[in-house]
Amino acid sequence: MKPTGMSVRVATLDDAEGIAGLVNRAYRPEPGAQGWTHESGLVTGARIQVGALQRSLQETAVLLAFSGDELIGCVQVEGKQGKEKEAHVGMLAIAPAWQTGGFGKRLLAAAEAYGAGVLGVQVFVLIVIASRRELIEFYLRRGYRETGESLPYPVAANVGTPLDPATALTVLRKQVSPDG
Repeated sequence: MKPTGMSVRVATLDDAEGIAGLVNRAYRPEPGAQGWTHESGLVTGARIQVGALQRSLQETAVLLAFSGDELIGCVQVEGKQGKEKEAHVGMLAIAPAWQTGGFGKRLLAAAEAYGAGVLGVQVFVLIVIASRRELIEFYLRRGYRETGESLPYPVAANVGTPLDPATALTVLRKQVSPDG
């Protein structure tokens, strides 16, 4: 039986290699090692490269989830200034062996608390592969709403190559309640 305790901390540059390994195992695992959130049947190649992650860690926060000393999850929270103070929430990943234990929900809630409390965020934005209905439903149950906005898959961003060139992304948003 897996422990249910989870601690969260902000990542440092020293964590980049571990985060990249975790994200790639969660998003694009080897056959037989998949959890429910993988996209191996939709996109090939690595989800994140260590160098890109190191650059990102200098500009944005990545929260890490641990059970004891084991890294079991991560999520990126990137603040954006504009008409409404927004944060892009991305790279939510839970190690396949730890999925279905509620850790994704808890880590997403930690990311939202960080965004609201530390960054003063009013709106959270998520971008998901449009054909991943089960994942979209997960976010809808957490208060996100579909915006109807569609984006092309960002092949040039070096985050993998979709098997279907018409693969699109959909945008979800969540308004922070005034009382937190």
